[in-house]
Amino acid sequence: MNKNEYRRAFIMLRAAQPGYGGHVRLERRTLTAGMYFMVSAPQSVDALTAMLAGQRDGAYYAASLGELRRDRRGQLTLARSFDPRNIDGRPLEAYAWVVLARAEEPCAVVLTGNVDGSRPMDPAALQRAVEALLAPPEPPPASDLPEPDEPPLKVPEADPPAPEVREAPQPEAPAEDIRIYTRARPAAPVKVEAPAPVEAPAPVEAPAEAPAEAVVEAVAAQACEGNAGEAAEAEVEEAAGAADKTTAARQLGLDITRAWPPAAEPVRRLFATQAPAQDAPEDGYTYVRAPMPEQSGCAGSLVGLKAQGGAITGLRCALPGRYAPEPPAGMEGYAWTGDGGAGYWVLDVSM
Repeated sequence: MNKNEYRRAFIMLRAAQPGYGGHVRLERRTLTAGMYFMVSAPQSVDALTAMLAGQRDGAYYAASLGELRRDRRGQLTLARSFDPRNIDGRPLEAYAWVVLARAEEPCAVVLTGNVDGSRPMDPAALQRAVEALLAPPEPPPASDLPEPDEPPLKVPEADPPAPEVREAPQPEAPAEDIRIYTRARPAAPVKVEAPAPVEAPAPVEAPAEAPAEAVVEAVAAQACEGNAGEAAEAEVEEAAGAADKTTAARQLGLDITRAWPPAAEPVRRLFATQAPAQDAPEDGYTYVRAPMPEQSGCAGSLVGLKAQGGAITGLRCALPGRYAPEPPAGMEGYAWTGDGGAGYWVLDVSM
């Protein structure tokens, strides 16, 4: 990947339990990446744990990205920046799924999404990998605990040594009276050196101006720490006052300045800024295009809404493909619609 190359993907999350819905926006450069979560959940759920998961040779593993918390609009959001070359010791390409789970007992996977195209997944093995990541550490066995301090061993005292016997000194013969006179020399003066002057510290040079790309990435990373939901709301308001073009939301008669139902809220900006897609299923839904990862093998996806009297009554996802007796791996729940061998695999999202 080129240093200045930028890739963005829109990941729809599929509910593993009723009452959940949402999406993830993935933005990646060579040295930095970010994931922005927006999820709707039952009011009894105050937090969810986001993670990336993958498998190699049948062994599933997971890496935590952080916790989603409720914002002022009642949605669970998270903005997370990371190095795509090292996520818990693995590159981003080693992870196939985005997973959201409840950390409290009982631990359960509630939402999943494909990072880079659809891949076969074993839900039971994925659940075990998530439980292994979120499970609290087990206390060490009793055999590994340190032994209590033992009192020090008492060493028997040795017998006191016998007193040393010395012979009495013999008297010496008196020596001659010899007196030696010496002349004292005057003491040399002590030279006291003055303290060396303290040099003023050298001025600190101002750092060179950072490259424009690094400044932009730093500002973007700082903005990611805020409320990702508020940024999306500002984009919708900007789109509302912009164009005269007939957007998908205007064709459906929907008000983009008000909150939409939780399941449809993640696609509000797409319908507020895009015109209706022309090459779409003719099933009574109005569709817009949604981006897909470059390596997914899919040219693009469609998201459709059905509305009546200014209220959304249906939400549907459509992926172009060819007819098969059964849906492709990872697309359980999709139904085929089309004319001949070409058409779409569609999935109705509960409102």
